Amino acid sequence: MNKLFFGFFLFYIIISCKSETAKLIDIDGNRYSIMKYGETFWMTENLKVRRDINENNIEYFFPDGDSTNVQLYGLLYDFETACKVCPQGWRLPNNKDWEKLFNFSKDNVAGNYKDKQFWKGEINSNSSRFSIRPSGIGNNEEHPNNFNENTLFWSNSKEDKHFIWTYILEKGKDKIRKASQHPTYAFSIRCIK
Repeated sequence: MNKLFFGFFLFYIIISCKSETAKLIDIDGNRYSIMKYGETFWMTENLKVRRDINENNIEYFFPDGDSTNVQLYGLLYDFETACKVCPQGWRLPNNKDWEKLFNFSKDNVAGNYKDKQFWKGEINSNSSRFSIRPSGIGNNEEHPNNFNENTLFWSNSKEDKHFIWTYILEKGKDKIRKASQHPTYAFSIRCIK
């Protein structure tokens, strides 16, 4: 009897763990793959939600200004919006979260995080399975959108009251860069739990 109970208990634990790490569903019904890195669960796809957690419509940009890019690249959000769109129980990562993920204390080889099918002319392993794609930036056409050239991710950490930290992966570069940006620009989001 104890062996049977233990078997069912073990099966339940395995099923429970797999379902938590397999998919995340946002308020719009979009499904995201997630993975655990250390003690933290991360989305391994860019956010593409069009409403905040209170079901209010939000502002966003399409990668390269093209709505057909959303499924592959997600949406781009300004910082104010980025702070209120992660699914319930999830949050925007801070600098400590990003730097732990990218292993800033050692060698942060960008190719370990870049989705090898989307960075043309590069050899990337995506060994982390974090699958970053070059979604570019969103703005009101005051700067090039850099689609297929780079990706910037919002951090929840501020440099000062005017600028927010971001993490940048660029075409042809093997280092992940950290730089502060104006909060009105629109970048990609990965949420954590």
